[in-house]
Formats: sequence, structure tokens, C-alpha cells
Amino acid sequence: MKVLFLTNGLGLGNSTRCHAIIQRLYARGACIEVVTSGNGLWYFEDKPEVSVVHEIQSLAYGSKDGEISIARTFASVAGMASTLRENARLISSLLDDIAPDVVVSDSDYNFLPVKRRHIPLAALNNSDVVWHSYFKFPDRPSSIRAQFFGVEMLDFGFHRLIPDLVLSPTLDRNVRQPGGNIKRIGPIVRAGYDPSHVHSPAQRAAVMLSGSVFGTPVNFSDTSYPVKIDVIGRTEPEDWVQNPEVRFHGKIKDTYPLLEKADLVVVNGGFSAVSEMFWMRKPLIVVPVPRHAEQWINARTVKHLNVGEIATQSNYESVMLNALDQLDVFKAAYDRLPPITDGAEEAATAIIELAENKNG
Repeated sequence: MKVLFLTNGLGLGNSTRCHAIIQRLYARGACIEVVTSGNGLWYFEDKPEVSVVHEIQSLAYGSKDGEISIARTFASVAGMASTLRENARLISSLLDDIAPDVVVSDSDYNFLPVKRRHIPLAALNNSDVVWHSYFKFPDRPSSIRAQFFGVEMLDFGFHRLIPDLVLSPTLDRNVRQPGGNIKRIGPIVRAGYDPSHVHSPAQRAAVMLSGSVFGTPVNFSDTSYPVKIDVIGRTEPEDWVQNPEVRFHGKIKDTYPLLEKADLVVVNGGFSAVSEMFWMRKPLIVVPVPRHAEQWINARTVKHLNVGEIATQSNYESVMLNALDQLDVFKAAYDRLPPITDGAEEAATAIIELAENKNG
């Protein structure tokens, strides 16, 4: 079976969760190629499960002062349309050359070349979870309203109408089941990211904030800390004063050896990073990107399940230090959760079934 992945390369979250599913498909004998951009090119360049990586142009949110700007996003629609047309041309050519049995899309909206060739289309997207959770949490901040109605609502509508199958991962299986073309699955996590021991009292913390343009700045202000801190994905700031407890590891692909040792992890609110830490049963501090509805809802879900806390870009250091004294509370909350299903395995099975059913 030939599978083509269309993967948004803005951050690393889309790439890591696609890779998790690719690992399972490859183990079942599939031949896999990836179309991506930006960070995705760097991430997939050495993955043995991927036979070829193809480059397209990137699409991104508009920004102002380092934060998401819905106004600037809509103002750049003309430029986005041009990029989409060029990407569609490249994808059309690839589809003719590869003739995949199924296409899997993650935050890539070039569906017309796929539909015109009557190729089964699966999408990785949980905007339905974001939609239902937005109204579930009455304490939602007004700052996420524009992004929710301007992006998430449209995303939900798109995925309701266009893909043949939508694979929608969630941490909370009590979120309403939408049915139709949307299949609810568990968190999507790369192979090998197994649960690991959490010490109490804590010995180490890990800070793994997004590498996208909207990622939270990292610059600790205290001169000493009660634990060792591994900063993953970032290099030392220019004005950094050396601290024996804090080590910057830069941009790395295999994060598990560092995360395995962590007793508490600080991440932005991207679903892939949150999912992998949730699967590893790590107490979490989630710092949602300002004005981003999905990231706030991911963070709020972590707090709702009592396995971590929400923080902001200005207070995550103090929230992290306070949380180090609450690890037993978070561990107990994990123990109370119902069994979590393997979303990557569920997704691989559903993708194979979609291809077999459509291709008859």
C-alpha cells in the first residue's frame, strides 16, 4: 500500500504525530512518502520509514509583536491563495507520479488535487474537540474568541465536509462524539514514548516550548533552582547568565531520553507535545500561545483532568516551581483516569481500512 502524507511544517507537532502513524503503517508494510515544508523537512529528512520527502511552500498565521493576529492572517489571504495554487500544482504532479492508495493530510488544505483523482483522503484534525470544549469551559478568555470563530469554526466546517475520514484525537474521552466522517481516537504518540517514573520529591524538570515563531521565550530569572532543568529545542539566549541547574540542549529530534528523566514538563499548548507527555504520565505545565483557542483548550483540558496546570508566558516559571510540590496530586489524578487507547495504532488501522474500502 502506498500512502502519501501532506504535513504542515510550521512547528514540529504535525510532523511528530504524522511520524507516529507512519511508524505503525510502515510496520504493516506500507510504502510512505511525505510532502512538507519548514520544520517538517528537517524532522523527516532522516526517518527510515519515509522513502521520499517532497518540499512545498509554507503557510502560517499572520502575526503582530510575536503573537497570532487574526486581522493580519485574513489580510494575507491573497498571498496564501498564491501559495496554495503553487502547492496544488506540485501536489498534482506528485499524485500522478506516485498514484497513492490513500492520502493523509495534517493541517494541509490542498484537497482539490486529491478529490479530482478520487483518491481516499484522511485528515488528522481535532477541531471538533476544540469546538465542543470551547462551550464546555465557561472560564474561557475573551482573547481566544477571534481565533476560535475566525479559524477553528471554519476548520471544523471544512473537515465535516471535505475529507472522507477525520481522525480526531483527544485526551478526554468524555468529549461529545460527533459521528459522521469523524472518528474519535486516543492520543497520537510516537513509538517508544512509554510511561516513565516520576520522582517525588522532584529531581528534574524539562522545558520543551514550541520551535515555531509563536513559541514562548525561554529565559529563567532565578539564580538557583531546587531541580535540574533541561531546556529542549532552544539554545541559550544571548544575555544568558550561566546557571549550573539549567542546561539548554538546542533543537533535537529524539527528545525521549531527556523527557524520560523529567518529573515535570513545561510545554506550549500544541496537541502533539501535550499528548506525548500525557501518554508518558508526566505532570504538565501548559503555556498556551496567546490568542490561540485550541492551545488554551488543550491546557484547560489538562487542568480539568487534574494532571497539570495552566500558565502564561509571564508566570510559567513560578507556576512550575509551585507545581514541583504537587507531583503526588498529579500522579494520583493520572491513576484515576480510565485506560487510554493508542491513537496512532487506531489511526493506522482506520487509514488502511479507508484505502481498502475505497479501492475495493
